[in-house]
Amino acid sequence: MQFASAVSRDSQTETAVTEVLESVAQQLPEQQAHVSFVFASPHHLKALPHFLPVIKERLATPILLGCTGGGVLADCHEIESRPGLALMAASLPGVTMTPFHIEQTELEESWSETYWQQRLSVSARSEPTFILLPDPFSIDAQKLLEIFNTTFPQHTVLGGLASGGQSASTCALFLNDAVLHGAVGVVLEGNFTLRTVVSQGCKPIGQPQIITRCDGQIIYELGGQPALEVIKATLATLSPEDQALARTALLMGRVIDEYKDHFDRGDFLIRTLMGADPTSGAIAVGDMFRQGQTVQLHVRDAETAREDLHLLMHALSPDLATQPARGALLFSCNGRGAHLYGEPDHDSRVIAETTGAVPIAGFFCNGEIGPIGQTNFLHGFTASIGIFQEKQ
Repeated sequence: MQFASAVSRDSQTETAVTEVLESVAQQLPEQQAHVSFVFASPHHLKALPHFLPVIKERLATPILLGCTGGGVLADCHEIESRPGLALMAASLPGVTMTPFHIEQTELEESWSETYWQQRLSVSARSEPTFILLPDPFSIDAQKLLEIFNTTFPQHTVLGGLASGGQSASTCALFLNDAVLHGAVGVVLEGNFTLRTVVSQGCKPIGQPQIITRCDGQIIYELGGQPALEVIKATLATLSPEDQALARTALLMGRVIDEYKDHFDRGDFLIRTLMGADPTSGAIAVGDMFRQGQTVQLHVRDAETAREDLHLLMHALSPDLATQPARGALLFSCNGRGAHLYGEPDHDSRVIAETTGAVPIAGFFCNGEIGPIGQTNFLHGFTASIGIFQEKQ
């Protein structure tokens, strides 16, 4: 198993393609690129269709997959809001790979699980992992992810929503030599392990609470008390610094695996507090709830994002010490990067501190896809990371 990655800042598409191709080809001199990923800023979108066949032919790669991004990254360099082109190629012997393209019209039909297994060439007994790149302007990514979770329960889906602008004309997907819309991806099966980290950039505050009355997105009671009163009481116990942070970045985390004895970072799905009703004491949250679930308040800023990613990556260190990383994909929110941290290359650099100097590539997304527990979710303000290892 071998990976190679490169990135170019050149605004001329031909020059950028030549630059990344030569670098990647030198890193894989004797290896076949079984699958390659290309991520491009919208600056390259008009000319890139001419060069997709060039990339595919030069690397002799049977699968070329990618999309536009508001920023692109590779080799620990994150290029944001300016021309950028990133390329990753991987030699994955013993891994079966099947590319796919899905359109919105397919989601509107009530297809069975068997249909989707056949559609994606995945048997009910296989152990697939999916890399998924939807175009948010042309497909319902949430509904698509629900299909994956239902059809392939407890199997990882990792990826991000194409970005690059506020209209469909600046977002596109790439599959082999075609520019597409809808969603593209690849099914991976065989001799590899994909370790995932989903860093939502938050830290928990207060204590976990049990929902005792709710209706959909509305939580009426926590622990038998009006939800709003519980939140006010929690905020009153915080430090002045956390109280100030909560005034601008207060969120709600829902526990995914209720069978755990202790809940920590990585156990919560983070969602936005949408509002509150002082009369009834109810709160509205951007998620669907049921009685008996555990929730906890969270806050978020640059420092909590730094801390969260460091802690989650550090937790992987023992595993990576015995089975080294070979390459990594990073799908990061457009709201992260230099805009959040005030410095470039932060998330890529933190990943490299744990994985070592392995090829990393990815892009800045309109939404990030990755698992919390054994269920895949669509996230915001998140870094979804996949680290490839060979199976022991």
